[in-house]
Amino acid sequence: MSHPTEPVFHLMEHDEGTSRTLRRGLALLGSILDAETPPTMTRLATDTGLPKPTVSRLLATLVEQGFAIQLPGTQTYSAGPALARRMRSSSLEHLLVERARPILDELRDLSGETTVLCTPTWPDRICVAASLSRFPVRAQKAAGEVGPLSRGCTGRAFLAFVDEDRVEEAIHARPLVHGAAYSVTDRDEYRRVLQKERAQGYSFSWEGTFPDMSGIAAPIFGMDPSMPIAIISVSGPSSRWSREVMREFAPRLVASAKQLTSYFTASAA
Repeated sequence: MSHPTEPVFHLMEHDEGTSRTLRRGLALLGSILDAETPPTMTRLATDTGLPKPTVSRLLATLVEQGFAIQLPGTQTYSAGPALARRMRSSSLEHLLVERARPILDELRDLSGETTVLCTPTWPDRICVAASLSRFPVRAQKAAGEVGPLSRGCTGRAFLAFVDEDRVEEAIHARPLVHGAAYSVTDRDEYRRVLQKERAQGYSFSWEGTFPDMSGIAAPIFGMDPSMPIAIISVSGPSSRWSREVMREFAPRLVASAKQLTSYFTASAA
């Protein structure tokens, strides 16, 4: 007859091992999030005090589940899209959505096209609110959608206003790809586009990400003028949302972005 304590003992052993693994995994993820630049495995092992083989195993699990990503061509790691989706309930995001919602609806009504609010979740961006065009053929966007910061006018509206190192890191993490007729895939040309868009205050994409779709986007800032806290964009079919129409609408979009910036800079003061 077996002792009644034996199953309990084995269960306790299992629970302790699971708890230890969880603590280590959370410590590792915390180190990735706290790092000013994407850390290497060696740096993570140093920061957490964990052996490299343990860090390697934990990183493999985090990457597999989408909570971390290994930046292409490097031995460095960053937060993954699964984490970005689960962090959407932050107080800043709630405030952003609350303040931006009527502006999104207004821009949608004025332009007739889909308007979107995104926040940066390095090296990606995530849609936190959308006001869909009432036309049956329209840009389809939904809260929770994740896209690379290096792709499209929405991402460029962020990258155009950050320092060169961040731009390089973004392009390295999310390489430039050819998605439509006017995609920018040359790095030098991409940087020239960013400089132009920084000067004009907004980003412009004519069939640069998806065929037959175009858009414009502008940054929203908090107290730091070198790091947008969000991006607001308007996109739609190129047949309706033409170059000329977008250029004419751009000042209205920029004014709306500045209106939101004024609120957040005043709130932080």
